[in-house]
Amino acid sequence: MKINPREVAVCILTEILSEGGYNNVVLRRSLDEYDDLSSLDKAFITQIVNGTIKNMRFIDYIISKFSKIKLNKMEKDPLNILRSGVYQLYFMDRVPESAVCNEAVNVSKNLAPKYVQGFINGVLRNIVRSKGKIEFPQSNTNEYLEIMYSYPKWIIDMWTNEYDYDTVLSICQFLNSDPEVNICVNTTKISVDDLVDLLESNHITVKRGKYVENNLRLTGTANITVLEEYKKGYFHVQDESSMIAIEVLSPKEGEHILDICAAPGGKSFFAAIKMKNQGEIISGDIYDHKLNMIKDGADRLGLSIIKPIIQDATIIDEEMQEKFDKIIVDAPCSGLGIVRKKPDIKFNRTPKDIEELIKLQRDILKTASNYLKSGGILIYSTCTLSKCENIDNVNWFIENFDFEMCDMTEFLPNSLKCHTAKQGYIELLPHIYNTDGFFIARLKKK
Repeated sequence: MKINPREVAVCILTEILSEGGYNNVVLRRSLDEYDDLSSLDKAFITQIVNGTIKNMRFIDYIISKFSKIKLNKMEKDPLNILRSGVYQLYFMDRVPESAVCNEAVNVSKNLAPKYVQGFINGVLRNIVRSKGKIEFPQSNTNEYLEIMYSYPKWIIDMWTNEYDYDTVLSICQFLNSDPEVNICVNTTKISVDDLVDLLESNHITVKRGKYVENNLRLTGTANITVLEEYKKGYFHVQDESSMIAIEVLSPKEGEHILDICAAPGGKSFFAAIKMKNQGEIISGDIYDHKLNMIKDGADRLGLSIIKPIIQDATIIDEEMQEKFDKIIVDAPCSGLGIVRKKPDIKFNRTPKDIEELIKLQRDILKTASNYLKSGGILIYSTCTLSKCENIDNVNWFIENFDFEMCDMTEFLPNSLKCHTAKQGYIELLPHIYNTDGFFIARLKKK
């Protein structure tokens, strides 16, 4: 029996939205289970799942205009059939509207009672007929951003309190776009130029990084881990923003470095590459399975100086007191700068999460301060756009501990140099720098 890709997409959506599954994890696992699906079908499913989640507030707004049943009263599968249908109607120009309606009914035959099939068909066909007549919130309002770019009210309210409206609009637009695949070239094994040649010979489109020499941006590859270049350890996946944090750390050969929240290991890997695999990097994490990810990655890349250890970053280990020349604190955060890649973050995070994360981030900074030698450098970074998790934490840290922010301009290309870099931190707004939304501070122990 032929597998219906739209039905697979709906089942994945239901698991993610109703059962709390992580978008990228559920999607990858589900696609691996369907060996008979073609690569085109898998790409189609991925687009429907990611696109529906990314635009869910907008989609629910449309459905609510045409459904007599409130969304919170609908069964999970019928609602997600409607959501995926509306996504196709509004965001996939090459799919005929009649096919969207017909296929939604076909999917409902397996996932919903018979009486629901007519309801789904009726709602979608009414949307098709009235597509150009739907009223949306007035532009230049917070509600417009919430609906048109599918963000919870609390995120838009927070951002419009921290940035001007046009900046928030640009952030929302950029984070709703499709991400590129960023990789970090392992120059202990291959030069950047040679890897570009190899990838292009495999019909992969390659762009050079804007800020970091080791960064490449790829399009035209569905599953990067099947590439021979990946298996040989010529690169690992890492956004350029994350690599900039290691450029600011400026690791040197022979240094002892601690990556206190290391998983999945990208910063440890790039630091080891910058150190030409000479020195020592202790990569800590609280979970065994994450340590295995770091170990497997380091082994594949041939980076022998990385030593993964089980470590609770909030509890001081007396044996590590003032042992390290440099420390990376890439703190657990709300992740609002990476919703391009993980759109479910928008709907899984709450203001209470941020309150709890701030306490955790400060506890980790407090612990890390004990492990750094006098005069040593600590990098604090997050992949979020939230001042209370970023500059507010740094200000708290230097007020309460014997640290100071220090000028980072010498470690940055001219295109990243700004007045805050002289003060010791930069915020990478994604629409300006074409990276994840990211924060980096360089701190020195007095």
